[in-house]
Amino acid sequence: MKKFDYILFDFDGTIFNTSPGVFKSFDKVVEYYNLDIDKSLYNKMIGPPLYESFSNILHLPESEIRNAIDVYRKEYAKGRMFDCTVYDGVIDLIQSLRNAGKKVCVATSKPEIYAREILKKNNLTELFDFIGGSDTEEKSRVNKIDVIKYVLESQHLTDKKDKVLMIGDRHYDVNGAHLAGLECMGILWGFGTREEFTECKADYICSSTSEVKALLCS
Repeated sequence: MKKFDYILFDFDGTIFNTSPGVFKSFDKVVEYYNLDIDKSLYNKMIGPPLYESFSNILHLPESEIRNAIDVYRKEYAKGRMFDCTVYDGVIDLIQSLRNAGKKVCVATSKPEIYAREILKKNNLTELFDFIGGSDTEEKSRVNKIDVIKYVLESQHLTDKKDKVLMIGDRHYDVNGAHLAGLECMGILWGFGTREEFTECKADYICSSTSEVKALLCS
């Protein structure tokens, strides 16, 4: 495996298991629109932008998407965002990467303000050299490639792409990274599957934080 000096981490499903708060916020949208759905679909809604989830999975009409996002955000901002836990071994992994001299950033489709607030609440902000996410309105910076490009530009890495690795738990991370010219590692402690990563041609697939550490810190 080649050497990477800069590591970009996805947030939901990679650093934090945010599903309790996210699912309760999805519940609010389903209740608001009186939808009859199989809530197992929520697992597919962690990763893509809300616009895509509400359109393609909840099948809300275009005219209601913005309102649905507002319903979700009001519930999430009330405190649901803090109903989450860090995955076992992730903090040790990030500390090990930093001790190995690597710069570590967040690149998430979650609004940047929420990612920053969650990290601050958990006293983890200092683990990262930069925290990049979507814009709150999900207009100019929402898809994974947009966020990745934003992080690369902010950290002056656009001419060092061969030294940058994206780590995430869904095919959105892999596709966004590849479109941005980066390699991507799919991890299996989040919401994605090995089959998903094989299909989207992830460059590496790891099942545990210790496996990631062995590959990147050796």
